[in-house]
Amino acid sequence: MTQPTFYITTAITYANSRPHIGHAYEEIATDVIARWKRVNGYDVYFATGSDEHSANVEARAKELGKSPREFCDEMAAIFQATWAALNISFDRFIRTSEEVHHHASQEMIRRAFAAGDIYKGHYEGWYCNSCNNYYQESDLKDGNCPQHGTKAVRLSEENYFFKLSRFAQPLLEWIGKRPEVILPETRRNEVVNVIKGGLKDISVSRTTSTWGIPFPDDPKHLIYVWFDALINYISAIGFPDDKAHFMKYWPAQVHVVGKDITRFHCIIWPAMLMSAGLPLPERVYGHGFLSLKGEKISKTRGNVLDPVEFSKQYGVDAFRYVLLAGNNFAADSDFSEEGFVELYNSDLANDMGNLLNRTLTMVEKYCQGKVPPPAAETSADDVPMLEEARALFDKFNAALELFDFSGAYAAVWSLIDRGNKYIESTAPWTLFKQGQTERLNTVLYNLLEILRLAAMFVYPIMPATTPRMLAQLGDSAPDRVLQFPMEARWGLLPVGQTTAKAAPLFPRIEKELAPGKVK
Repeated sequence: MTQPTFYITTAITYANSRPHIGHAYEEIATDVIARWKRVNGYDVYFATGSDEHSANVEARAKELGKSPREFCDEMAAIFQATWAALNISFDRFIRTSEEVHHHASQEMIRRAFAAGDIYKGHYEGWYCNSCNNYYQESDLKDGNCPQHGTKAVRLSEENYFFKLSRFAQPLLEWIGKRPEVILPETRRNEVVNVIKGGLKDISVSRTTSTWGIPFPDDPKHLIYVWFDALINYISAIGFPDDKAHFMKYWPAQVHVVGKDITRFHCIIWPAMLMSAGLPLPERVYGHGFLSLKGEKISKTRGNVLDPVEFSKQYGVDAFRYVLLAGNNFAADSDFSEEGFVELYNSDLANDMGNLLNRTLTMVEKYCQGKVPPPAAETSADDVPMLEEARALFDKFNAALELFDFSGAYAAVWSLIDRGNKYIESTAPWTLFKQGQTERLNTVLYNLLEILRLAAMFVYPIMPATTPRMLAQLGDSAPDRVLQFPMEARWGLLPVGQTTAKAAPLFPRIEKELAPGKVK
């Protein structure tokens, strides 16, 4: 049977500054989905990268006395090292300065020309160097960019234009046939309202810069950075030269982007693909913003957080878990060190860590460190727990299909919480004293099974924690265990398997946090 493919991407990041927690938020979320699909048998291709041709990148390089190429080389290395440190399992880091991307971008321009969708004209209006976007005067707020608050620049130059206006009806039909192509619903409604409000042709070239991709047959023009940047999704998989690789993975199953650029990905990008005669992506997910202690992340204000340095203090897996499980990915969310410590202690140290420690300690004490045999018949007291465990895969998978990370892990933690309550209600120490060996064995086996399932389901978000948990449960072949949904069934823990001594996975954090710790 042919292995199904799954192509997932993040937005590529401007190479003008170091990555911060907001960038990590999107990367980790995408990584969770990629890992989940892999363990469910998909041939996953996960692409991320750096957007290197913007005017602010060129300006930043000049400030530092470097060429744009030197500066972008340094920044690409920093981004890749950051994602490696956060255990991001990307397959391709695409840079828009790569030759393959230049070739792909020029091919897309040629195809748009051939389709009659590009013409030469004159642009006069407002432009923001921070987001590389053109604005009507009515869009500005006191003369400033509505997104960044920075002063918009008045431009007047000869440009090539893309006939975006002619794609309004095809775009509405695309969205109407499959509304879930844009998630969450609030983003879809925004996009539909923009389209219905009327689309204007957009500039796709500039003559005021020297850092970028030459326009085909007119090298005094450079391809406008937003047209160029969007093409990374197909250049990353070989368009137009490596046809086999491109056709294997395109169209993308999902583009994961911030809510501020959803319109580019749901209007301009599909219109470009329509013009080029290429299939459209199956889904665009526009996530909410992440703030720090209630304030917008801003380098200017100094309100940033280095995800690698933070993870060095508390652990990468803990950071990944709290960042996603503790927030609503669809909406705007807030992050603080105080909130991090609270969720870390409650979920990781108290709930999961406590269940693992108590269970392994009792198995060692009452069963000589061996997985005990459960009773052949199920007790009525155990039925609710078994039903919840058997429903976990479907609940978890359904939540992740909607990028509901907090919902997916709430289902896992519900089972963990049930395990902790099960210890209190069954009182294994009393069963031991009363000589109820069969019931004691069943209770301990059930607790070990809860922990095995928890170890499996935390893998996408905490990949380094899973093998540590499975090792304590005595499993020496974690790769075999990570086969969903077959191995995620109840009752597969081998009887007689030797467990390890309990060792804390997430020691409780005991510290006083000064107000305003996260800056």
